[in-house]
Amino acid sequence: MPCGEYFTDYESRMGLVRWRTQKIALALGLPIPFIAPFLLGGGTVTLLTQAYIFAIAVLGLNVILGYAGEIVLAQGAFMAIGAYSTSRLLAVGAGLFPALAVGGLISALVAVGVGLPSFRVKGFYIAISTLALQFIAEEWFFVNPQLAFIHGGTTQSVPSNVGLVGPVGALGTTIDKYLLALVLLLVFALLSLNLSRTGIGKTFRAIHENDLSASVLGVNVFKNKLLAFAIGGFMIGVAGGLFGFQIGFINAEYFTLGLTLEHYVMLLFGGLGRVWGALLGVGVVTLVQDYLNDGLNYLADLTGTNATALLPVFFGSIIIVVLAVEPKGVLAGLGKIKEYLRTWPFAY
Repeated sequence: MPCGEYFTDYESRMGLVRWRTQKIALALGLPIPFIAPFLLGGGTVTLLTQAYIFAIAVLGLNVILGYAGEIVLAQGAFMAIGAYSTSRLLAVGAGLFPALAVGGLISALVAVGVGLPSFRVKGFYIAISTLALQFIAEEWFFVNPQLAFIHGGTTQSVPSNVGLVGPVGALGTTIDKYLLALVLLLVFALLSLNLSRTGIGKTFRAIHENDLSASVLGVNVFKNKLLAFAIGGFMIGVAGGLFGFQIGFINAEYFTLGLTLEHYVMLLFGGLGRVWGALLGVGVVTLVQDYLNDGLNYLADLTGTNATALLPVFFGSIIIVVLAVEPKGVLAGLGKIKEYLRTWPFAY
């Protein structure tokens, strides 16, 4: 009799949950985040809600950067577009789901427009074109009162009690926002996992590895790059709309280049091109950042100095160490440890 687990067909081999231990872990672990808000304090629930929202945005960044290999430095701008679009639609009573969908679509359209230079340039040059959008949005568009008829004003209050579709399915409590962010995160994570297994995802990977070789093999490189921008931009725009709904107001100062770099830290820390790596990076960085903020604020009160300025230095140092030790991220390092323990104490 054979021992262990064996795949007998391609369907089981390609499944998202393939091993018995994974199925048990999923059955035991999935209910925990749904029960957590009823057991935790309000501050912790708010922090977890923000982590879920940022995870959606980082998954969108992972599609563009991790899958297709296009460097994007306009994460904050895409989130701002989604947030302001969602806010304007909520103000007229459109409902949360239609507002988030439209905000995501507008962000996707802008992302496609920003991705048009990828027909002629790539790498550092496409990064500069997206950085230009970030500066335009952050320094001019959303802070220009003469353009308030488009974006509605630099600072806006987002309705706290809205329906999912029009007035139907009203929600607005902290737990409502938590559960909504959690469900949308699970949906987008599942879509991202499945995208990586489809022909489109494999095409993105081919472009990431070598776009010239992909073109020789018959791949329409330009079309698929724009598709990656559209998918990632939609997810980031939805995250921006959720973020505005969660905090109850929006301001251009929330969507700066610093937010873009923070999401890069999360993605690079967890593992570029890996859905579980993105989720791991968001969770670890968010929790560590919260504890560090509390500690640095306490230190600032004691010393009278701006100790919170050390936070970017800390995360910058962490990224340097991670990239030097394990360029593929912490998730890849954990995989190596797992493989080592699986064969220990034998050499193979």
